[in-house]
Amino acid sequence: MIESIPKFAELKTLKELSKVLVVPLLVTAFLTQTNFTFFGLEVDLKTSMSIQIFQFIAVLVSAIAVIGGIAWGVHDLLVYLQIITQSTALLILSTVSITLGLLGIFGEKIPLLMDLNHLWFYGSFVCGFYFLARAADIEKML
Repeated sequence: MIESIPKFAELKTLKELSKVLVVPLLVTAFLTQTNFTFFGLEVDLKTSMSIQIFQFIAVLVSAIAVIGGIAWGVHDLLVYLQIITQSTALLILSTVSITLGLLGIFGEKIPLLMDLNHLWFYGSFVCGFYFLARAADIEKML
């Protein structure tokens, strides 16, 4: 699993960068959207600084573990999806993801998207390029 994560010196394209950024950006978007709460865990500003630091670390680590676990499962499911759809699913997902990112950034008057934090739309771009990178990786495997 460690060998599937690119080294920082090898980041030459946006696709490679998306492999590194996808999970941290989704975690950041989620925590920003929820005002840094995660399943009831939050930082209580009325407590001492040491407890606040502990709460901060608990929220951050919990969010990374859960969202990272979901991303890991999706990462594996993308292989099956790509094989079943004969190499078209990830291209379609990439197009949808990049389009959602553009809609969120430039479609400021779309009521459904107005309440979402803009990090979701940047994350959507990163996911779009991640899907393209994953499709290329799967093609190399097959």
